[in-house]
Amino acid sequence: MLSIRHNARKYLPFASPFLYCAVASAQDAPAPVPASVPASSTEEPEREVEIVVTPTRTRRTLSETASSVTVISRRQIEEKKPLDVIDILRLAPGLSIAQNGTRGQVASIFLRGANSNQTLVLIDGVRANSPSDERFDVGNLAPENIERVEVLRGPQSALYGADAIGGVVNIITRRGSGPLRTGGALEFGSQSTNRQVVTARGDVGRGSLSFAASRTATSGFFANDDYRNNAASLRYDRPLSPNSSLTFSGRAEDGEVGAPGQQVLSFDPNARSKPQLFNGTLQFLNQARSGERVRRSDRASLGITHRSLRFDDPLNPGAAFPSFTNSTLRDQVLVADAQTTFEGTRQALSLGGELRREGANGDTRSTYGPSRFDRSTTTSALWAQDELRAGKLLLIPGVRYENNSQYGGQVSGRLATAYELRDRSRLKASAATGFRAPSINELYFPNYGNPSLNPEKSTGYELGYERPTSRGGRAELTAFSTRYRDLIGTRQVGQSFSAANINRARVNGVELSLSQPLARGVDFIVNHAFINTSSSSGQLLRRPRFVSTADLLLRHDKIHADLGLVAQGRRFDNDFAGPPFGNGRGAGVYGGFTRFDLTLGYQVQPALEAYVRLGNLLNRRYEEAAGYPSQKFNFVIGLQSRAF
Repeated sequence: MLSIRHNARKYLPFASPFLYCAVASAQDAPAPVPASVPASSTEEPEREVEIVVTPTRTRRTLSETASSVTVISRRQIEEKKPLDVIDILRLAPGLSIAQNGTRGQVASIFLRGANSNQTLVLIDGVRANSPSDERFDVGNLAPENIERVEVLRGPQSALYGADAIGGVVNIITRRGSGPLRTGGALEFGSQSTNRQVVTARGDVGRGSLSFAASRTATSGFFANDDYRNNAASLRYDRPLSPNSSLTFSGRAEDGEVGAPGQQVLSFDPNARSKPQLFNGTLQFLNQARSGERVRRSDRASLGITHRSLRFDDPLNPGAAFPSFTNSTLRDQVLVADAQTTFEGTRQALSLGGELRREGANGDTRSTYGPSRFDRSTTTSALWAQDELRAGKLLLIPGVRYENNSQYGGQVSGRLATAYELRDRSRLKASAATGFRAPSINELYFPNYGNPSLNPEKSTGYELGYERPTSRGGRAELTAFSTRYRDLIGTRQVGQSFSAANINRARVNGVELSLSQPLARGVDFIVNHAFINTSSSSGQLLRRPRFVSTADLLLRHDKIHADLGLVAQGRRFDNDFAGPPFGNGRGAGVYGGFTRFDLTLGYQVQPALEAYVRLGNLLNRRYEEAAGYPSQKFNFVIGLQSRAF
């Protein structure tokens, strides 16, 4: 649902395990490279031929797409040296993140004003959103072994189906190459933060390997604010012939975090959340060639994501209303998909299909009694896309039919176009429809679910202008508008509450982005978005009026630096603790924030680097979600031996 609802306190124990839901899964693309892309650009492309796979599900340069897409590069990730994926995602225009407190807490993505369950998150091309609530929690995802992140903005259901209303975020794993090298990193810092990383990358046998494992722990900023996470990521590519290959990629996460709750509502000294994740995918790639030219490329993959979340909140002695909650939630996604792309000189036709099974089961015991459910849905889909080139004009129509065992069939379409002007600048435009499937919680959760729900639907338009700048830079300006209908909200039925299609909303905005090299080894990247939202149910929560990020990257001789800025404007929010329930503010307009981060590094030896990372440099006090204080000033000192 686009607005964030708050039910009566007696329902909170049943809902608490689902506030932490998220799933992750995997794909990538040792996919064929079209004739227009040199083979040498597959791994480390030059700036002018940067490769993306998300906008069309085929490998294309940015100039061969008609979409609003941002690539967060490997260099940005390496220079920033983040502790989690959150600081990587913030670098995309139009994307804001609201984290419920400090490190490891639930973090929700809001892309172009869409709700966090209306943005589809992929890991190597495979959906990672939780079937339970259709959200993806980036608060417990380690950043190791990530090659790049592609953020595709605007409705994309014509290619990706359900939940791609606000856009698509694709996290792409590194691919091994060259001689096998091992490495690692050690970090120590404030709040008893410590982190250890081991890595390996290179050729193994007839294939190539990329591996990373990490352990992160911190005591946090106050009682019950500690966090720890063990993570591992693996990718192995094996050529089967000159024209075919097999790829396995997998990720495992095992975390534990204190859950103190909102500071102004009720501090909880002993609630704990323990998320675990395993996902893996096996992918087959094949190319049919005519000489050096790829005429057809085929891809087939199988993916699985399994996630469990345990939430324990014992009785709090001395509390005004003593209660306890012990719950376990498990959800799973099984995906089989295939696609074929026919490459011509002026046309590329892609056809694909997908079969997906999503299930969730929960077991909750609390002061208010037990609650159990075990449900699943099955989805099948067929889609087609045509990339047509006629001189300076690019036209990309697409359509997808998706049928779900619960809510039936949905058809989504998209038409995107781009026209190149004389100075190599381009005009871009698109119109698209999208939908979000009702989550398993909304359909079946005891005493709340409604099996008669319809999908949420959207219609979006955008118009953009982009042009190359000096030194290989790129500037882009995009205006967009999206209308939502049949939004799922909460309706009171007697003394209980039920999910229902009751709301409508509108989001308009403008995005500006600039990636500009200033000198050799110096790059400046800035993104800014103005967003205006309205809804039939009142103002939408946690949508800042503007979102700005900037990165200044410097690498000179043995020294490198990354100075980052994150700024968000005022937003409508609710700490749900206004009188007479507490001493908070309740619903209203909350202030924005500006935060600076700095990473400095020194190359001690060719394969050894020392660095320091300073977070919230000016020690600003702010909240991304009302009632949840964000991190104060923090620092980490590290030593890294580079494997890649």
